[in-house]
Amino acid sequence: MDWQKIVIHHTASPTQIRRRGKSVPVNAAVIREWHKAKGWKDIGYNFVIMPDGHCEEGRSLQQQGAHCQAGKRNFTGIGVCLVGNFNEIEVPEAQLQGLVNKIEELMATYNLGTEDVELHRDVPGAATECPGRYFPGDVLSKRLAERFKINIKGLFPEC
Repeated sequence: MDWQKIVIHHTASPTQIRRRGKSVPVNAAVIREWHKAKGWKDIGYNFVIMPDGHCEEGRSLQQQGAHCQAGKRNFTGIGVCLVGNFNEIEVPEAQLQGLVNKIEELMATYNLGTEDVELHRDVPGAATECPGRYFPGDVLSKRLAERFKINIKGLFPEC
């Protein structure tokens, strides 16, 4: 695959669900079940960032994604999803740091720049609030700028 972008999402779900009377975390396996129940062949995202910051693998990077049709990002964009509904809550610090770490790794692996990191809602043609109104795009932009020692102005236009 010719990866040109990294697209940031949220699950727009709780971080825990009830199964057989127990509380279980929403993770890549649970999301995979949800997506397969829709008739998809696999989870739509390539990576899932958990609330504690650790990253789980999703769909193989050898296959096109199923996370953002707008701008043909399923073909050109790596889908990174944070578990949680950031229209309702703020992103935990550990999760944001895990996202920054994953973005940095992907940028190095695929020779991408900070301009190649997009919030789902900022992809041309996308009609969504994803990754949520409380997602701190300005903070992410600042942290990426600090990591790469650059001056980013307007990396995420809506922030």
